[in-house]
Amino acid sequence: MTAQISAYGRLVAEVKTRISHNGTHMAMGRLAVSLPCHSATDGQATFWLGVVGFGKLAEILASHEKGDLISVSGNMQVNQWTDKAGVAQTGYQVVADTVISAKAVSPKANNGAPQSSTPPNAWDIYQQPENYDQTPPFDDNFDVRGYEDNQFRGK
Repeated sequence: MTAQISAYGRLVAEVKTRISHNGTHMAMGRLAVSLPCHSATDGQATFWLGVVGFGKLAEILASHEKGDLISVSGNMQVNQWTDKAGVAQTGYQVVADTVISAKAVSPKANNGAPQSSTPPNAWDIYQQPENYDQTPPFDDNFDVRGYEDNQFRGK
C-alpha cells in the first residue's frame, strides 16, 4: 500500500538532475509547503518536501527554477539516515506522478493583444478526436522501492 499526496509549494533550491544507474532521467527538487498551524505565531508552519521525478516528469520538474510555484502529486516516501554528526534524520519526499506549474498566466496573450471576452465553451474539452492519446507522458519502468535519499545525493 502506498500513501498518495498532493502538495502545492515553492521550490526553495535549483532542481538537480542526473541519470540513474539504468539510464532513466531523474530530477529532484525541494518544496516549502505552508500548512495551517494553530500554535505558530502567524498561523502557518512550513513543511519541507522533496520532489523526485523520472523520465518526462524529470524534464518538466527541471524546467522550473528556485522560487517557482508548483503543484505535485504522487507517492509519499519517508527517508531516514544518519547525518555526519551521527544524528538520526528523517525526510519526506514525493515520487511525482504529476508536476504542474503554478506560474501566473497573464490575461494578455498574443503579444499584448487582449484576449476575447467571450469565454470558451466548457464542453469543448470533451470533443477530443478518437485517436487522442491519453497515456501518461512517460514509459519508465524504474522501480523506486528501496530508493534512498543518500543514493540521489551521491553519498
